[in-house]
Amino acid sequence: MEDFFLDIVYKNKKVRFKVVNPNAPISQLMSNLRHAIGSDGRLIFDFPSIDDTGAPMDYFFGVEDPAVHEVRVLRPRIGRTDQTLADYNVQNGDTLFLVPDPFPG
Repeated sequence: MEDFFLDIVYKNKKVRFKVVNPNAPISQLMSNLRHAIGSDGRLIFDFPSIDDTGAPMDYFFGVEDPAVHEVRVLRPRIGRTDQTLADYNVQNGDTLFLVPDPFPG
């Protein structure tokens, strides 16, 4: 199986990220990204757990819809079903955006 890479963009930083199992649930991929360590030994992305107002933060992957140039959020679950990259037709080499989502506490 050939390597599967995604370009992940967050706060003007773009990182090529190797996905070991592109068929894993999106929630697992997000967890892996949260803990990914760069070659400098530090976390690749800084994921604040609270926003500037103190509201707890969650994060989603988003993909740009070329027709309307808006980022569409990839929901990790629909009903009781875990979603995968394939459910959203995400391909090797695609660019995903990290979308912070503060939720009311």
